[in-house]
Amino acid sequence: MAKESILVVDDVPVNLKLTDMLLRRAGFKVHTTEDAEQALALLRGFHPDLMLVDIELPGIDGLSLTRRVKMNPSTRDIVVLALSGRAGSDHDQEARAAGCDGYITKPVDSATLLSRIREHLDRHAQAPITANDGPAEEPDLESLKRSFLEEGSQQSQQMVDSLDGSFDVSKTARLCHQWVGAAGILGYMAISESAREVEEALLGPRVDAWRIRELLSNLVLAFGEPRETSIPKIAEPVAQALSGKPIAMVAFRPEEAERICAALEMVGARPRLFGSDDAPDSPAVRDCSVIMLSVGPETAGTRWLSNDLPALFTHPLVLAGKRDQIMALDLAIQSRASEFLIDGWQPEEALLRLSFALSRNPRENAAPARSDSGARESEYRPVTGVPEILLADDDPTIRSLVRMTLTDYGMDCRVAASGSEALQMIRAHRPHAAVLDVNMPGMDGYLVLAAVRQEKLPVRVVLLTARRHENDISRGFTLGADDYVVKPFNVVELIARLKRLLRR
Repeated sequence: MAKESILVVDDVPVNLKLTDMLLRRAGFKVHTTEDAEQALALLRGFHPDLMLVDIELPGIDGLSLTRRVKMNPSTRDIVVLALSGRAGSDHDQEARAAGCDGYITKPVDSATLLSRIREHLDRHAQAPITANDGPAEEPDLESLKRSFLEEGSQQSQQMVDSLDGSFDVSKTARLCHQWVGAAGILGYMAISESAREVEEALLGPRVDAWRIRELLSNLVLAFGEPRETSIPKIAEPVAQALSGKPIAMVAFRPEEAERICAALEMVGARPRLFGSDDAPDSPAVRDCSVIMLSVGPETAGTRWLSNDLPALFTHPLVLAGKRDQIMALDLAIQSRASEFLIDGWQPEEALLRLSFALSRNPRENAAPARSDSGARESEYRPVTGVPEILLADDDPTIRSLVRMTLTDYGMDCRVAASGSEALQMIRAHRPHAAVLDVNMPGMDGYLVLAAVRQEKLPVRVVLLTARRHENDISRGFTLGADDYVVKPFNVVELIARLKRLLRR
């Protein structure tokens, strides 16, 4: 049981209460305060082992507080971890320049937060000098969640109502910034992501009123239909495919790398970290079973994304990054990738993509991450002419856009407006692949997929879904899906995935 002491400095009450509860349950002695002035006053008679400091504090901000702590000989040995909703190497460097020992990007789940704290305390192990806290009444988690959702629902609706009158940009951005962290800790990742989108739109160079209205409406819906994120059960085929495999992770930011490593360790995989300056053809890289490469400024222009990439190694390659950056890569590099991890992916999705990449690689004897109820590889229709695709979506705009784009890329596309119509067309025409919207009314995409696999129809299936929860994605793979694309999506990404499936 931990005995170290921690000072938490955060001006969001729900963050303070929840963090205090999590840390006390983990055995830490905890003090909390809502601003830097109170923190400095506490430090005159209290010497914590570690401080968790939110950067966006009123008055003296978190970085200024850190500078004062590190300049004082009596407190400079305290470990300071910065908390911020702003991701990126620039913000990380700014925090470290101020003296922070670490930088944690919100939203952060409780397990990752405790892991990061433990890591830094172990690294800077010191005998704790703590004040006697006395008994503390632990706040009720369900009450915190209920209060957060009720207040957030009311406040977000008030924001929408004020758009035609007294809308306060700075106040709204500030509140959304608070929600990013609070919702993440409470497990409401959809609310956290929606609040981040509003904050970024409000802080951008140009505030688009219609875009703000759309994003705020999405935030109201997120508060109205909260879905609590939990650590999903990893499908057994995924765990089998990755267990014992050395996984090369190249040029990932520390916070991203830590989350993925934790997920890989859950299934017994062996992550190995490499920088963009490391040699892609080094023995250490060649020893790995699959390579996951972060696409961004760090890897642009390096050998990892050069045209001689196919000659460097024969490993399956998973490209991770923002959609526009991946789609802007040379087509030869895109085609070299076995899988893509695009935009707001989670570590559990990374496991699924990695297991898919391994299962498609003849070098590895990996179990496929899909149900055995589907057609065997040899039973799929070989593509000898124009690929035939069926698209099922109840949105006529999506049907029209996707059909037009697939046709432009040399594919024959039939469309269906419902799940039952899609199943009838699959039975009648046996297309090479079917793209199924998960959220169709009546017979949804899951039911169509289940029927296709039960009848052993030789059709590859791609799920088109707005659902970001990994349990939903895992369910699709368990039923026998070959791939999925998350809305809002880029049609070029869908085409890239279809081509990858059909060329096997």
